Amino acid sequence: MTSSYPTRHIENPKIRSMRVRSWFHAVSLMSGLTVGELERAFREEGSARAPRSCIWNKYKRGEVVPRSRHQGDGRPKLVERVEARYPGTEKWLFSPLWRLADQAPMAMSELRDIYESLPIRLRNLIVLPSALASDVFWRREFEIQTPVTELFRFQTVDDLLAGLALLREAEVCQGHLFYRYLIEVVKILLRSIDWEGLETTSIPSELTNYLHSRWVIAKPILSKDAQEALRIWLKELEVNSTTSIYGELAL
Repeated sequence: MTSSYPTRHIENPKIRSMRVRSWFHAVSLMSGLTVGELERAFREEGSARAPRSCIWNKYKRGEVVPRSRHQGDGRPKLVERVEARYPGTEKWLFSPLWRLADQAPMAMSELRDIYESLPIRLRNLIVLPSALASDVFWRREFEIQTPVTELFRFQTVDDLLAGLALLREAEVCQGHLFYRYLIEVVKILLRSIDWEGLETTSIPSELTNYLHSRWVIAKPILSKDAQEALRIWLKELEVNSTTSIYGELAL
């Protein structure tokens, strides 16, 4: 996952809240500390005797974004100090997951950056090798079922990222059929992936509800031929994912 969060768009408040709360939960889970203990452990230098600020309660509620070097002068801020003690926690704050889920429009250049940050097993399915790629043409040509089959092999957060990125690409390219198909792929992944501890929170269901609200508004109308193709793909998807989805989508 990337180590910075893009700021060129206006972030939806619901996404920002989920992003911060997921980071807090990861820190809490890894440290085993209470909110008060975290407050004391990561109090700023020179403030040892200062009154308790309750800032960590605000992180827990997703009300305030913790400071990081990406927002300031490059010196270690709270996120980096926490990461040094509890490695792997900052990924939840800076994950492309939140940008992909947000309703703000995306450019292909952003999607390329996300594809290239994926694990090799996923990246190689979507992005051409550097020897064959150019600034203009970098995307592999493939049948959409090829990467989808891989997404269901391990069902990790990275697989969800790849599925969401393909879905956002379908938006950018106005691929109505791919868009409708990938909605169903992402629905399954949201239910089945390993959330790395987040499954004990409300965040996965909140994210699912947020995405569903977007899809209802954006769902394109398909031609009869496209509807038939979608029915066939969904039947195949039901077999490959071992999850019953046929009939969920109103064509």
